[in-house]
Amino acid sequence: MDKLLFKRIIIAILSVLIISYIAYLLVSSNITKAVDIEDAVYNVVSDVINTEGYIIRKENYINDTGSGVLSFNVNDGENISVGQPIADIYNNENDAVLRQQIKNIDSQISSLRMLSETYYKDSVSLETVNSQIETNLFQILGDVNRGNYSDAKACNHNLLLSICERQMITGNVKDFSDKITQLKKTKTDLESQCSESSGTLTSDDAGYFVSHPDGYEKTFDYDNVKKLTLDDLNKAKKSKVSDSVVGKIVVDPDWYIACKVKADDTVSLAKLQNLGVTVYVRMPSVTTEKIPVSIYSINQKSRQDDGVLVLRCDYMSNYLANARHEKVEITTVNYEGLKVPKRAIHEDYVERTVKNKKTGKKITERKRVQGVYVLHGSELRFKQIDISYSGSDFVLCDPSTENKTLFNGTTIELYDQVVIKGDDLYDGKIIR
Repeated sequence: MDKLLFKRIIIAILSVLIISYIAYLLVSSNITKAVDIEDAVYNVVSDVINTEGYIIRKENYINDTGSGVLSFNVNDGENISVGQPIADIYNNENDAVLRQQIKNIDSQISSLRMLSETYYKDSVSLETVNSQIETNLFQILGDVNRGNYSDAKACNHNLLLSICERQMITGNVKDFSDKITQLKKTKTDLESQCSESSGTLTSDDAGYFVSHPDGYEKTFDYDNVKKLTLDDLNKAKKSKVSDSVVGKIVVDPDWYIACKVKADDTVSLAKLQNLGVTVYVRMPSVTTEKIPVSIYSINQKSRQDDGVLVLRCDYMSNYLANARHEKVEITTVNYEGLKVPKRAIHEDYVERTVKNKKTGKKITERKRVQGVYVLHGSELRFKQIDISYSGSDFVLCDPSTENKTLFNGTTIELYDQVVIKGDDLYDGKIIR
């Protein structure tokens, strides 16, 4: 081979190698190892005040001075009218018990008939019914732990219905005609063993029925609840209930929760009161549901002292009808936004194009702002964030692009892949 040709080949190979190496250096300067990312997801954080309080209602006792045994035919929390029969009177306890058993059987027969007549196999999924069974089981356990045996009994009825519905879905039974026949026979046997009622007990008032007086009915002055003081709460005690009292009627739909609050909490509560904002209350030992209430009054001796918060509500249920002195969780403010770890927050420049008012020409403006790096394909993009809530190790960011605090109207979006760990991060960096 000609030496000159050989030299040219060597030079060409070396040139290719040098160019390749230079290209590698240029590309590798814009490439980094993989980064750790986390999806931006929607989250809600609440400000909660934990305290305890007394439920105050306008309540009238139901008295029965006659002889005989009562069997109530209305449920706790049920709305009744003046003169409505609320209980049957029997000569002895055995007759009252038997009549109650007969009522329970009538309820079972009615429910099974309805289930057989209206059931369609494809209307309810097995998963839904299983969920109902699980919910009822947990509710019964909770009622028993709280001593709400009447509520546990009512929930037990719903549990049995769900189990029956499951049997129909799985094909174990076609209908409940045999069970209904058996219940009818049991009812006939019970009726032969007891006498009819000797009379009825009617209500003198309209309102919500409650079967168990607790002695706190007259502890607080319902008409002056707005003026309750901390001393009133601290001195609260129950009174002895007369033996003639067999129940009570809540005669006003508005009821109140009076609870102790710290001086620091009264500032934010007063602002919410002025705005007329609805807040929400949970009483974990009573029910899992959130109860909407309004702030009725906040009473303090001075701004530096703890005070009494009075909340007003007009919502009633069989659970709430028996509640009195309870642990209370008050949700005052909800913060919403996209959750981002604090370690993902950096500062970098963002740009926007605007028109010069004098010349009419478009110009590019830059500003250093707080934001996060988001992985878009294989490239990092820096996005400004607007923090609506700051926790111990995370923040919530407002995803609205209409936010006026945003420099160029661009911000983090739902499910953006936010970089939470990486070296030498900057806008436009390529990630492999």
